Amino acid sequence: MPIFNVHYLLIFNVLIGNMTECCGHFGHIELAKPVFHVGFVTKAIKILRCVCFYCSKLLVSPTHPKVKEIVMKSKGQQRKRLAFIYDLCKGKNICEGGDELDINKDNVNDPNMPPKKQGHGGCGRYQPTIRRVGLDLTAEWKHVNEDSQEKKIPLTAERVHEVLKHITDEEVVIMGMDPKFARPDWMVLTVLPVPPLPVRPAIVMFGSMRNQDDLTHKLSDIIKCNNELIRNEQSGAATHIIAENIRMLQYHVTTLVDNDMPGLPRAMQKSGKPLKSIKARLKGKEGRIRGNLMGKRVDFSARTVITPDPNLRIDEVGVPRTIAQNMTFPEIVTPFNIDHMLELVRRG
Repeated sequence: MPIFNVHYLLIFNVLIGNMTECCGHFGHIELAKPVFHVGFVTKAIKILRCVCFYCSKLLVSPTHPKVKEIVMKSKGQQRKRLAFIYDLCKGKNICEGGDELDINKDNVNDPNMPPKKQGHGGCGRYQPTIRRVGLDLTAEWKHVNEDSQEKKIPLTAERVHEVLKHITDEEVVIMGMDPKFARPDWMVLTVLPVPPLPVRPAIVMFGSMRNQDDLTHKLSDIIKCNNELIRNEQSGAATHIIAENIRMLQYHVTTLVDNDMPGLPRAMQKSGKPLKSIKARLKGKEGRIRGNLMGKRVDFSARTVITPDPNLRIDEVGVPRTIAQNMTFPEIVTPFNIDHMLELVRRG
């Protein structure tokens, strides 16, 4: 969907109304190649280190006693579950092979045969060490599987997306995520949402001149870079040209979300001023959360200086008397609580 769609604006004005009546509707850009979401790179690497680089299976069997113990102990604490699974997989450098699934059938009744370690149908291949520098990931092997295999390769977002996409729903749950709402492969962007115009309104300058919002300029750069990548792929351009297009697309998507990434040059306006990214609009005292959404001098909120009190229990908070006498909260009156409500009103 274009950044400014005339057909969409006509429908918007006729059927829905103006911008004061409707906050607009999102569009999307289908990216020619997957790119990393800067907010989830660390989490994606953590998951990559828990699964096989080749077959996407967990490096520890789901039937392992420690895995079952982690799942039981971390019920309702999904964030901790991934940390526990990560610690369990940290020392694994081989995917548990399928030949380890059962004890050899010929020796199943032989009590002198030592039992083999039970696997879960993995590929049995050596795992690489995944390292990160900025937004560049590399996979490095200490033990090479084949003579022709390289010891160190750059890890693209497309390859990471392929690995994460093939993780089963059962193993996603073991790692503390809900496959209906948060699959690991969703941490790599294949489609980019385009916010509606009220989110990025144009500023009217002198007379009829209009200065577009920073997000609009950045989305325009993403569309241009994405279209160039599609053209180069279709025309069979050299590999290094396509790699440079992907790198530029990754840069534009990253600076749209966060323009203060360490080790990454800032995206600038023509005047030399840094573009205001989505993260910069939300965080800090002047951001949307603290600057617009959080209450200041409004009903049902109060603020005070916090101090310790030796008379309070560790799980108690003392409220100043003047605030306690004035602070109220809405309570629905029902046949079950009307007597209690009347008593509170009588007390004042």
